[in-house]
Amino acid sequence: MKNRDPDSDDLSDDSSGSIVDDLTALQSEFAQLSELDEMEHNYTRKLIESMKMLQSQVEEAMPLQKESLGPAYSSAKEAYLASDCVVIIVGADDSKSSIPLIRFESKYVLAIVKEATPLLGKIISEKRKEVGSRVDLLERILKEVKKAGNMAKQSERDAPQAATEDLVQNSITSE
Repeated sequence: MKNRDPDSDDLSDDSSGSIVDDLTALQSEFAQLSELDEMEHNYTRKLIESMKMLQSQVEEAMPLQKESLGPAYSSAKEAYLASDCVVIIVGADDSKSSIPLIRFESKYVLAIVKEATPLLGKIISEKRKEVGSRVDLLERILKEVKKAGNMAKQSERDAPQAATEDLVQNSITSE
């Protein structure tokens, strides 16, 4: 190995300063990237939790396009977003696998949520209308039952008074 003279290295003070500046800029960029990665992970987790809450009212799996899942699942025959944000994948050989949505990269989570949201909205809207109709019917029935109950109470109040009035009337006429 050849002895090196540090004074004769090709690196001048100007170029070493440039390298230090470049490394400092790179470290800053890396720190920002790390912070953004953490934010992306947290926002993705919150998005999935929100979807789970919305899905809790829906008891059906929503079909997904396999392209939304990413290239790792390009050979899938079918895919669905099932309850609790679990992606069901039917392979080319009809094998089924269940993968929690949280295991997908954020960009694929976004694609899946974007695809499932309109159908989820439609299902929830239809369910709201259905439940709303039942609530309206129950309100009308309860009003009628209350009216019938009030009529029965009024009849009970009127019946003893009529009997008492008859007794008083009879006693007056018999005198």
